[in-house]
Amino acid sequence: MFNYKAKPKYANAKTAVWWDMNCCPVPEGYDAGRVRPSIEGALKELGYYGPVTITAMGDLTEAHPHFLQRLSSTGIVVQHAVNARLATLVFNDLMEFKRNNLPPATIMLISGKLDGQLNFPLGRNQQIQSGYNLVLASSSGGSLQRLHHTADWRWKTLLEAAADSVSQDTTTSYVLRKCSSSTLSSFVCRACKFTGLSVASFTSHLSTEEHKKTDKEEKKNFSVPDFSPFITMNDQAAPEYVNSKTAVWWDMDTCPLPDGYDARRVRPSIEGALKDLGYYGPVTISAMGNLENAHPHVLQGLSSTGILLQHTTRVRSYIYHDLRMFKVDNPPPATIMLISDQVEPVLSIFLSLDQQKSYYNLVLARTFTPPSMSCLCHTAEWLWQTLLARSPETTSCVLRNSASSFLCGSCNFTALSVTDFSRHLSSEEHKKEVSSSLISLLLACISLHFSLSKLFESFSTGVFFYQV
Repeated sequence: MFNYKAKPKYANAKTAVWWDMNCCPVPEGYDAGRVRPSIEGALKELGYYGPVTITAMGDLTEAHPHFLQRLSSTGIVVQHAVNARLATLVFNDLMEFKRNNLPPATIMLISGKLDGQLNFPLGRNQQIQSGYNLVLASSSGGSLQRLHHTADWRWKTLLEAAADSVSQDTTTSYVLRKCSSSTLSSFVCRACKFTGLSVASFTSHLSTEEHKKTDKEEKKNFSVPDFSPFITMNDQAAPEYVNSKTAVWWDMDTCPLPDGYDARRVRPSIEGALKDLGYYGPVTISAMGNLENAHPHVLQGLSSTGILLQHTTRVRSYIYHDLRMFKVDNPPPATIMLISDQVEPVLSIFLSLDQQKSYYNLVLARTFTPPSMSCLCHTAEWLWQTLLARSPETTSCVLRNSASSFLCGSCNFTALSVTDFSRHLSSEEHKKEVSSSLISLLLACISLHFSLSKLFESFSTGVFFYQV
């Protein structure tokens, strides 16, 4: 992959490193004293010159004392932890780091599994706590996950690259310099809350019966991390969003109108729900779906309140495309509202990556309560049926909005009246274009299949290219 040079704001900022020693061990015969200069050397090549802290975690029960001493002598904090709890411990440490270190700062994760386990909670957190640059290293390199990152190394390659440029004399002087300029780092047992300043006291602790008993209980009582504190409540609008724009995309295929519902009540229902939370800025609504069988009376009712109607059989693709265009024309702060049952799982992955790069306030509505938390960090969520049940008056909304356009995404056709739009959807020209689009879509899917096959093949060899 491409390892991008550090942006100016990160060049002299802090870098905090968490290293999973179980998944990314030091190769046999490699001098542990070279690990820190190897990591710092890789960072400096990309322009990161700020102070670096390194925390090494893993099951250290069988670790050799000389190995631990060499790590510690370069200022690396060495911590024993049960493997199953590493993701939880690192996430807690990351949150503590963010509380104590305002952005800009860089976070580096070294692991073959840790980044994958943290995809969900850290991906959500990175969306709202922006300004923390993320770089990765793993046993295979070329990580495939939902975390937006600017560099990705193969662990073995990172160590070998530095081994060529860091001699034994250089390592020795580096160790001496580190030890003279900072206090000796601690040895920590996360299971027992034990802290020691020497290898002897640390290894002695790990061999005690009390520690072995605690370690065993940690493994036995382990449960999947509970990130429920991050579940969304309907929060009041933050001050910067009170009068800013809100753009709504409504998937009519998965969130249809109930039978007999007055279509003119949709806009005021949506705007009413938003105003209840303090969103008073202008609202645009785009309704998308297969409209070939939609009743003209429904389409007219929606259009009369200023809702843009678009016929398409590829709703998620069009929503994502329109979202990207909206972000280009409307820098933050702004609010995005998605009304769809198909946000998860595919659309949410791409949106999560986008949100980590440039955060927009996000609110959702769907017809069901999801069984698990979304990877998208959002500040409000409604049941579609409940939102529509607000039943406000429609007169004022109808009077102050002019009729909006009708679009056919398949044919790039635009109409200003329901009659013209309905006539187009029933025409032979439209049907022919839809058939042609389906064939093109099928060919595109086949091409995508082969592209993904090549992608995963290159990923398995540790070579992965992507565009940030």
